[in-house]
Amino acid sequence: MSDQPQLPPPFADLVGLTAEPTVEQARRLTAALKAVPELQRWLRVQRQLTTRGLLDADHTRKELAPVLECTEQRVSDIASGHLNKAALARKARREAEAAESS
Repeated sequence: MSDQPQLPPPFADLVGLTAEPTVEQARRLTAALKAVPELQRWLRVQRQLTTRGLLDADHTRKELAPVLECTEQRVSDIASGHLNKAALARKARREAEAAESS
């Protein structure tokens, strides 16, 4: 059994980056890590659109809450694009950093 954590299933295609260490591998891993915030934003939008579509197609918040591993209120928040406190804090930090660099 390996000491390294297993790559989550949605990212299994990245497993090729665990081969023998190379400069190219280091570059690709760095680029992937730097792209994580962009990936999170994309995933958040896709989850919002999917959740909104499911609610519009007669699924209920009660039905979706356990699937999304959240409360019924959070299902509504996700569908409407409302951010939770942690996401709001990240957004505020990004905006502050952008303002400082301008």
